[in-house]
Amino acid sequence: MKRNGLDITVLILGIACIGLLTMNRYIFRPVWSSEFRTELRETKNEIKTEFADSRNEIKESSKEMKDDLKVKRDEVKNDLKETKDEMKDAKDEMKENFTLSY
Repeated sequence: MKRNGLDITVLILGIACIGLLTMNRYIFRPVWSSEFRTELRETKNEIKTEFADSRNEIKESSKEMKDDLKVKRDEVKNDLKETKDEMKDAKDEMKENFTLSY
């Protein structure tokens, strides 16, 4: 059998394909996997920091709301106390007026 240029070209291309497949399997794929892992790790860290920031914002806003509610509660208590005192004074005045009228 006589070998011509086409047979040699096909043989070289076949060896090159096998070499590329081997390189892809044992060299490039682990590199791609490690890049994917580092990207995944970075994304995970970003999510953690954003979650911590949002949790801190929620805590701060809840503290502000609690403080506002405490202030409003104290105001309402004072108003209620004043109203009770006024009612007591009015009741005492009415008692005095009724006792004087007899």
